[in-house]
Amino acid sequence: MSSTPKIAIIGAGPGGLTLARLLHCAGIPSIIYESDPTPESRTSTGGTLDLHEDSGQIAVKEAQLWDEFQKFARYDGEDRVLKDRFNNIHAEQKGIDTGRPEIDRKYLRDMLLDAIPSEYIRWGHHLKTVDECGTLHFANGNTASGFDLVVGADGAWSKIQRLLSTVRPFYSGVSAVELWTEDIDALDPELAAMVGNGSHFVFGNETGRCLLTQRQDKGVVRTLAYMRVPDTYLADHDVNDGDRDAAVEFLLREFDEWAPELKRLITTFDGIVVPRQLHMLPVGMRWPHKKGFTLIGDSAHLMTPFAGIGVNMAMHDALDLAHAIIGAKGGDLDAAVYGFEKTMWPRSEKAAKLTWESTLSRFDRDGIETLKARLQQAVESRGTRERKVEVLPAVEKFGEMNMS
Repeated sequence: MSSTPKIAIIGAGPGGLTLARLLHCAGIPSIIYESDPTPESRTSTGGTLDLHEDSGQIAVKEAQLWDEFQKFARYDGEDRVLKDRFNNIHAEQKGIDTGRPEIDRKYLRDMLLDAIPSEYIRWGHHLKTVDECGTLHFANGNTASGFDLVVGADGAWSKIQRLLSTVRPFYSGVSAVELWTEDIDALDPELAAMVGNGSHFVFGNETGRCLLTQRQDKGVVRTLAYMRVPDTYLADHDVNDGDRDAAVEFLLREFDEWAPELKRLITTFDGIVVPRQLHMLPVGMRWPHKKGFTLIGDSAHLMTPFAGIGVNMAMHDALDLAHAIIGAKGGDLDAAVYGFEKTMWPRSEKAAKLTWESTLSRFDRDGIETLKARLQQAVESRGTRERKVEVLPAVEKFGEMNMS
């Protein structure tokens, strides 16, 4: 291998872009192959992401993008409200410095794209297959080869992951219907005030349902109606992204015994509808090391979103892999990559276990109390720093609301 390795990155998500930027800062070019035709081609902007001090934020700083990140970071997005399905508040954290500011996924992606030379990225290159020799075959008929390292950062259904492992993502037992509101402050100021500046959690406990609403930038709000259901449930009920009225009717049946104020999170929206199945890889996922290939992000350790650490794991992977590549300095790149994998596997196993436990707890009978305790623990472990956390005492399980 020459002193400057030839590196291909499959996928222009946060992990792949972070890796390319970190390598660029070290004078190592890379080529990113992305299936999107253009940077503007995505119809959905994605959700909001909280970057952690010990992972995502470190990657941003080492990528020399901290000042740029501050332009988009929403520190008021750290607010949290936890309710039951009768609209009773169980915990409320406002004005707390959690050290995890929010940033819209679109802004994070654009920030990283702007920091990478445009010639690094091959748009409209959807990877179809990759052979044992490392030749990449794309849907547009192009091929590419001759790489010292191919990094799979291409998400849940990664083609690179299929080459390295016989294990496939499986259904987690949870589906969701995603609803977007483009300007909630103008559409429904009262509902906007209820949602607040950050995340609005509502747990149904014994119903196997929960609602998560998150504030984005510029008045945009995303609501996710989660359900613990069989994998074909949404399809069986004809829920699709083309029929908004049918999706609302379906959700009102599923959340029938919820407070009227909370049902407005379902009925008051003016954007797109996205049905989702949540998939995951096994806790402790690993693969036999193969020279010339590795994985980062969801390709390596797909998890549900219920611990909020997916993007941080991807950026942490990118940071560690960049360090390994840079540290090889024309030496044994393969040994450096294997060293990265051996470090990443136990770290991702710990995160995946935490995520799986969080997934289960969202739908447990005592899910509200579990999350309430975690919110309090997170604040206590950090310290309130000049700010105050209000954790309310538990209310009666069924409140005083007449649901008839």
